[in-house]
Amino acid sequence: MDAAQSILPLERQTLVDTYSPEEARQEIGRIFCPHFLSPHDRHAAGFHAVHRSSRQRGYSLNLVSYGCEVEIDPGELSSFFLLQIPLSGSATVRCGNDTAIASTGQFASLLSPTLPTRMNWSDGCQKLIVLVEREAMQRQCEQIAGHPVGKVEFATGIDMTSPAGRLLLGHVRLMIEAAETDTGVLGDYLSRLGESLGALLLTSFSHSQRGALDTIAPPAGSAAVARAEEWIKDNIDRSFAVADIAAASGVSLRSLQEGVRRERGTTLTHMIETIRLERFRAALLDPANHGSVTEIACMAGIGHLGRAAAAYRLRYGETPSQTLRRTR
Repeated sequence: MDAAQSILPLERQTLVDTYSPEEARQEIGRIFCPHFLSPHDRHAAGFHAVHRSSRQRGYSLNLVSYGCEVEIDPGELSSFFLLQIPLSGSATVRCGNDTAIASTGQFASLLSPTLPTRMNWSDGCQKLIVLVEREAMQRQCEQIAGHPVGKVEFATGIDMTSPAGRLLLGHVRLMIEAAETDTGVLGDYLSRLGESLGALLLTSFSHSQRGALDTIAPPAGSAAVARAEEWIKDNIDRSFAVADIAAASGVSLRSLQEGVRRERGTTLTHMIETIRLERFRAALLDPANHGSVTEIACMAGIGHLGRAAAAYRLRYGETPSQTLRRTR
């Protein structure tokens, strides 16, 4: 493995490392789906396939490179979406009737499972790929819409220089950071990151069901917002999705989100994180709790301690460590 590859993400999770196109086709096909893989040079000069992967609930994070120019034809992906962000090189990607040129720092591509796909990766192309399960994306779209919708098919090209594109890249980087540092205790946090990615894709980028999501939803009233807040407090120690909160409140997810914005002047996600911080502080102040700040943060469902510590200091005027020292 060369020096450039050694600093790429997910180094500890290498599943494929081969100079054989046939072995790469078979092994990567088992991870993603069966596909045709053809190096542009019939002698496969420079071919070196590397696939690193971190599997999470509802999605996976992947680093894929082939070393030389290759053509890839998976047909219809069937069961998953693929967000592909070039880290080097470029790729011509055709999905259905839509063609996009993905290039480092400029454009990414988003492949939909119900559309036939064909790609040509340039020499030296390396991609960060997020696989999102089709069922999870479809379910989340219907939860946001508040009713059943047809199949979700995204526009292929994503402008990574746009505000939404920069936000998307930052979120994927956060997902990678969490996956690389996880020691087995961040499962719920990693799951929430996947849910947030789906919501970002569905609400910020063009797709076939965007009209259903853009329809104005009536805001939930104060009683429903109060029920939601109480439910979050009662369930903050377990894993849940935002759709669970809406169901418990008796309103659609979009109505609840709009109600929280109007009634509390914040977002539903921020409300959850505030309650999580309150749970974190209560645990830090509990003299019977003998864990470290990191251990207590994990018990409170906090995955990114650095970000949580900054929010904690802003809210309470001291660091988590300072709070803990006052109880011991």
